Amino acid sequence: MTASQARNHHWVPQCYLKGFAKSPSKNAKLYVVDKVSHTAFTASPRNVACARDFNRIDAEGVAPDHVESGYAKFESLVAPALRRMSDSRNFGNAEDHNLVLNLVALLAVRTPRMRENVRDFHERVARQMMSLTVASKVRYEATFERAVEDGYIDKDRSVSYEDMRDFVDRGEYTIEVATTRHVDNELNLVDTVLPLLGRRTWTLIRAQPGTGGFVTSDHPVGLQWAEQKPRGFFSSPGFGLRGTELLFPISHDLLMVGQFEGVGGVLEANMHQVAFANTALIWHATRQVYARDDKFFYLRNDGELKRGSDLVKDLEQQIRVSPRRLR
Repeated sequence: MTASQARNHHWVPQCYLKGFAKSPSKNAKLYVVDKVSHTAFTASPRNVACARDFNRIDAEGVAPDHVESGYAKFESLVAPALRRMSDSRNFGNAEDHNLVLNLVALLAVRTPRMRENVRDFHERVARQMMSLTVASKVRYEATFERAVEDGYIDKDRSVSYEDMRDFVDRGEYTIEVATTRHVDNELNLVDTVLPLLGRRTWTLIRAQPGTGGFVTSDHPVGLQWAEQKPRGFFSSPGFGLRGTELLFPISHDLLMVGQFEGVGGVLEANMHQVAFANTALIWHATRQVYARDDKFFYLRNDGELKRGSDLVKDLEQQIRVSPRRLR
């Protein structure tokens, strides 16, 4: 890897985050609420929603930063589209709308939360397979021999059945998934999610003056049921399911809401409607919420309207901030 290759990779682009700062300049600052550490602070878009080598790949004949460079080119196209929408307070042309939907699809699947879910799935499967492998000595030895024949294990590095069984029983190991595998999975998921976004009817919600504006987060795509009612454990909303709504804040002043039903259009949102949306966006955040300042509004589960300056205290007291339908 050469010195010129970027190592600080964002899963939420800086060009997008700047739309929630007081100024989209090079020195832009965000008001950040951390839901895990129960702290609030200001930070540059450069220093949030990022991780070292998050998009680094390891593939023969391909530069490690190939994907990250591709994302940078895409962001150079979507950044002016976001600015045009923010400046005009409207959807913009078809090309801008298409670019934004591509961004939504990418942000929906490229998250640390998604990667951990994938890793956890692989670990649960691997642990089950390991338990089955050491269920008997005969099965273990047969499996070991096949692994040697297939070239996965050196025959001189044998591990006794008893030692392997004890190791598996202790469970003192984790299963990791290579970043290259995560990136490949995410790009395939974008191809699945994007057409479903295109089938939704989109409404643009404009925050009226004095409403405090919209927030965003480290997981800015909020997918939820349009009608809040008791559902089964496995009844999660899906990108292709009717009766769901997808919230995506464009900037401090604009929010896109996509549904399979409805006629779309442009709506003006009052303080309570903005607070409803922010409540859902805060709930969907994995760890951090980003805003222009601490003057935004949200709703506690008891229905009380609160300012952003109260959010840390509510989180400390474990007062619920639950997803709510915007309209």
